[in-house]
Amino acid sequence: MLNFLRGRRLVFVGDSIGRNQWESLLCMLAAGVRNKTRIFEVNGQPITNHKGFLIFRFESYNCTIEYYRSPFLVPQGSPPHDSPKSVQCTLKVDTIDWASKRWLGADAIVFNTGHWWSYEKTLKLGCYFQVGEHVEKNISVRDGLAIAMQTWKKWVAFNIDPSKTSAFFRTYAPVHFSGGTWKTGGRCNMEIEPYKEGIKFGREPWSNGVALKEVTTMMPSVRLLDITHLSNFRKDAHPSIYYRLPTEDRPMDHQDCSHWCLPGLPDTWNQLLYASLLQSAPWLPLPSV
Repeated sequence: MLNFLRGRRLVFVGDSIGRNQWESLLCMLAAGVRNKTRIFEVNGQPITNHKGFLIFRFESYNCTIEYYRSPFLVPQGSPPHDSPKSVQCTLKVDTIDWASKRWLGADAIVFNTGHWWSYEKTLKLGCYFQVGEHVEKNISVRDGLAIAMQTWKKWVAFNIDPSKTSAFFRTYAPVHFSGGTWKTGGRCNMEIEPYKEGIKFGREPWSNGVALKEVTTMMPSVRLLDITHLSNFRKDAHPSIYYRLPTEDRPMDHQDCSHWCLPGLPDTWNQLLYASLLQSAPWLPLPSV
């Protein structure tokens, strides 16, 4: 894959699950490089707990693997000065993320969003949806995502040339909390094997439906990286209590059943990404006549 990416930029834009996939690809590619000093973050930033953007360069291949944190794909910021006190922040759903200028010129770009689109991470915290200069307190989380996806769609249509850039939207990565959620004692530490083939899962995550309504109208300019169903099987593949260092306390009532262990399932997502790039990348040589 490194030879395939020689001279290219591969960009991931999204939430921490998108970063999970980016980290997976870094590890996979680094395994093929003997001299690890030829791999470095271009701004000298540490990878641990970094919240902005990170760009790793594979010097011997003149390629970069980049991650831009944008959990909503639209900017989150301070509300207009005349907003009610109940409005602590807003999501400007009619504006693409302010970091979007850094995404331009990528040879391949993978978007994702979904996990942050919840009542607990928005309205419950006083974070409402803003259109123009107006805070729309009656917009639901579902409708907020729908507007944001329309904004994203317009940005992609205007800024990404399919003859130069392979664009992907990755679907929602399922969580496997049992008996609660991230903050209410949900667990997965006792899971030691995947679900068996043939099991019937529940409904698709609602955010998939909202996002795919826009994504499917953009095909084939944007390709779908559908990882939801295959990931549903891997209830055993989360960090659970082991996301903390061995020297730290590992409370049983605060487990990570959202992110994924590495090596692990995101490696499979990246294998699918590579396979799709081999089919669709605009820099592929033209077939001989």
